[in-house]
Amino acid sequence: MKSTYAWVVALALILIGGYWFINQSKAEDAAGDLGSYVYRCEGGAEFTMTPASDASSIRLSPGAGASFAETTLVKTESTAGARYEGGGVVFIGAGEGVTLTTDGTTLVCEPAPSADVAPWNWGDAGEGGGEKQDVGLIVSESIVGKWQSVDDEKFTREFKADGTAVDRYDNESASSGTWKVFTKEDPAEVLFPIADDAVYIQMTMQGTQADKLNFKLAKLTPEELELVYMDRGGVLRFRRVQ
Repeated sequence: MKSTYAWVVALALILIGGYWFINQSKAEDAAGDLGSYVYRCEGGAEFTMTPASDASSIRLSPGAGASFAETTLVKTESTAGARYEGGGVVFIGAGEGVTLTTDGTTLVCEPAPSADVAPWNWGDAGEGGGEKQDVGLIVSESIVGKWQSVDDEKFTREFKADGTAVDRYDNESASSGTWKVFTKEDPAEVLFPIADDAVYIQMTMQGTQADKLNFKLAKLTPEELELVYMDRGGVLRFRRVQ
């Protein structure tokens, strides 16, 4: 009797283990059925991108020279390409190329040549992507929000999606106006030379700062913003609060 009972228990454990193994294998297959893709970035860094089966998220695994840990990014709304965010990393794909922003540094990356795997295509211009990514458009989307000064917590600057901006001090509106992004390819009228690979913000404000203000973008991550004041010098540092 005891022997029969032992065999029944053993058989049950085998069946349970087999069921778990089959379902685990199915889950792993579903997660990886779109394959994995290796990218090489300027400066030599490498990473592997593995999309979820519905492309709603991607997993980035660092390779040689990469400065980030393995992380999963979730797809967000964007008109500048396929955009994913997570763990302080911003990934934007357009055409076959991507930009990867981490630790305040943005890298341009291309698919590593492979005889076995065709490059992942993030969409053409008609789908919001394109062979050449519009850096100005990417910045225009990423900078929208409310930012608090690191050096004076009473001062906040809000960039709104409709192109308007509000500066507040101690929760009181100090000045307001409009803002726009410009680059050498899409310039604004300024008195200083526009650098080839730089992105700038021009603000036309009314109030305590009734003037046209020009800033060079020094750093932009989901949490941090640094602007170099081109007209008078100095650096403004912010952290995102909204």
